[in-house]
Amino acid sequence: MVTQGQADQYRSQAGATAVERLEQELAALHRRRQELVEGLDNRDSVGDFADAATALELPEDLSWVDERIAQVTEQIGQLRCGTAAGGTDELPDGTMVTLRFADGTTRTMRAVAIAEEIMDGEESTAMTTGSPLARAVVGRSAGDTITYQSPSGEVRAEVVAIETPAGTS
Repeated sequence: MVTQGQADQYRSQAGATAVERLEQELAALHRRRQELVEGLDNRDSVGDFADAATALELPEDLSWVDERIAQVTEQIGQLRCGTAAGGTDELPDGTMVTLRFADGTTRTMRAVAIAEEIMDGEESTAMTTGSPLARAVVGRSAGDTITYQSPSGEVRAEVVAIETPAGTS
């Protein structure tokens, strides 16, 4: 069983790692944006069809980069403020859930609102807050049986424990 202190430490470490990854992505996006702006500024009216095609793609690429910069910036802010949880039909970000499956195996999983919070090597112990599994756990308590759809079909499991982050219900 995971203690509340262990869960809080894990969430803190995962959040810091996610922010670091997002900050790296943001820096790369800003570099790419600068390259695109320079490409727009350096266009000339003489060129072949390939040059014309590239010139048409630049504004579209710039728009995508700008949108992604806004998304990543918002995600960083949410992680730093601890507001990355989803709606009321989603499990709060950072919730730790222990499940016992039909084959007798028990697994503790962490709910993450932002996929970048999942650390390398921990993909099998994390679930996004809006996933079918996480949604099946919403409103449940230890001892309840849940059913959800996985890629391989319907899965049933017993909720052994649910630990929500401090300040959420």
